[in-house]
Amino acid sequence: MAQVTMHSLLNHTHPAVLVSHRRCMPFKAASPNRARHIRLTCQAAGQSSNMPETSCTQSRRSLLLAGGALLSLPLLSDKSLADMETNRSVISVRGLSAFQRSAQRNYLAQRSEKELKKVVTPEDAPTALRLVIHDAATFDVATGQGGLNGSIINSEELGREENKDLKSFVDKLAGVKKTIDDKGKTAGQEAISWADLIVLAAKVAHVQSWTAQKVKRASIAQDGSTIAEAFGAAFPVPLGRVDATSPDAPVQVPTQTASPAEVKRFFNKLGNENKGGFAAGKAPFWERPAFVLWTQAQPDPAAAEAALAEDNDFKGWKAKYDRSRRTVTRTEYEVDFITYFTKIANLGANFDGSKYLYPITLDLPRIK
Repeated sequence: MAQVTMHSLLNHTHPAVLVSHRRCMPFKAASPNRARHIRLTCQAAGQSSNMPETSCTQSRRSLLLAGGALLSLPLLSDKSLADMETNRSVISVRGLSAFQRSAQRNYLAQRSEKELKKVVTPEDAPTALRLVIHDAATFDVATGQGGLNGSIINSEELGREENKDLKSFVDKLAGVKKTIDDKGKTAGQEAISWADLIVLAAKVAHVQSWTAQKVKRASIAQDGSTIAEAFGAAFPVPLGRVDATSPDAPVQVPTQTASPAEVKRFFNKLGNENKGGFAAGKAPFWERPAFVLWTQAQPDPAAAEAALAEDNDFKGWKAKYDRSRRTVTRTEYEVDFITYFTKIANLGANFDGSKYLYPITLDLPRIK
C-alpha cells in the first residue's frame, strides 16, 4: 500500500520527491521566503528513507496520485508541521480516480521501459517482435483461447521447434523482470506480467532501432536524436494483460524462409472470423499488416521485404514504405507499424482493469 506520511513530508523517502511551490504549482508564491519545499512519498509502509530525489515531473505525478490532498496545506515551517496532529485516510483501489489509475499504470510502464533500455538493444528488435508474434499466434478465434498471454515463456511451449531459438531473449528479459518486480514492491505494486513485458520489450527495441537509423542518416547525431524525440509517432502500450497459467496448444508458424504464399496464409488465418461469402471483409492481418510485421520479425528485415515483394500483393507496400523511410521522420511507416503491432499485441489478450493498482494511505496534518 502506498503511503504519504508526516515523516515523508519532512524527510527523504522512496520515491523521494522534492516539490518547489514556485516551480511546480499552478500558482506563484508571494516571495522566495514563503516558497516552501514539501517532500512527498508514495511508498509501502516501513521502507527505507535514504533514497535520492526525483524530478519535478515525478513530483507533480506523486502529488496528484495522493489525490491532491497536499495542495490544501498552508505554507508552514517544518517545525509547525512536525508539531501537528495527523489524520489518516486510505484511498482504496476502488476509490482511485481515473487519473490515479492511469498514473499508477504509467508509472509502471515508465519504470519498465527504463529498465528494458538498459538491456534490450536495437539489434534485439526482430527477435522481440517474433516473440510477440509467436505468443499471439496461438489465438483460436473459435474458442477464444490462446493469444498474447505470456504462455510462450512456459518451458514446454518455449521448447517447441518454432520457439526454442527465442529462449536466450526470454532469459534476458527474465533478469529485467526481476529488477522491475523488486522495485515495484516499494510502492506495493504487483509484478509485471510476462505478456505486458514482452510487448514493452518489442516497443523499446523498435523505438531504439528507429532512433539509431535517424541518427545514422543525420549529418549531426544530435539532429537525429532530436528528430526522433520531437517527431516520433506516439507509441502507447496499454498494460494489464493477464498471464496464462499453462502452455497454449501448438500452432504452425512459418519458418524464416517461408514463401510469400505461406506468410499470407498464416496471417490471413490469424484472428480471422470471416466465413467467406458476399459480406466477408478483409482479414485483420491482410497483406499490408502482414508485410510490416513479418518482415520486421526476421533477422534481415530488408532481405525479407525483398523476398515478399516478389509477390504482387506485397510489392506495392514495399514501394510505399520505402518512400516513407526515405523521409526524415519516417512517419507513415512508423504509424502503420504501431497500428498493426498494437493489433497483434492485443490479440486474444485478457486485460484486468485493476491490475497494477494499489491503495494510497494519507497521513496529513490536521488543520484546526
